[in-house]
Amino acid sequence: MKFTATSGSLRGLLRQRGLSFDAVSVLAGVDTSVISRLVNGKRQARPETVVKIARALGISARRLQVMLDAAYAAEHAEGDAA
Repeated sequence: MKFTATSGSLRGLLRQRGLSFDAVSVLAGVDTSVISRLVNGKRQARPETVVKIARALGISARRLQVMLDAAYAAEHAEGDAA
């Protein structure tokens, strides 16, 4: 099962705010490829990266971490279901 753009997802939040990965990258000072891998659940974020992105988005680091954890879990549960 792939992670979809629900209201509780980081992808959904970015869409709601009209932000691209590039825009978040500039706002947070984090490489675009890192943003992409985090949103797509391909990697887990370092605490300092979570704080940078959360500040850029104006949300709590805890809320962002929940979103990132969900994306990561969804991406990695796909292989477990087979």
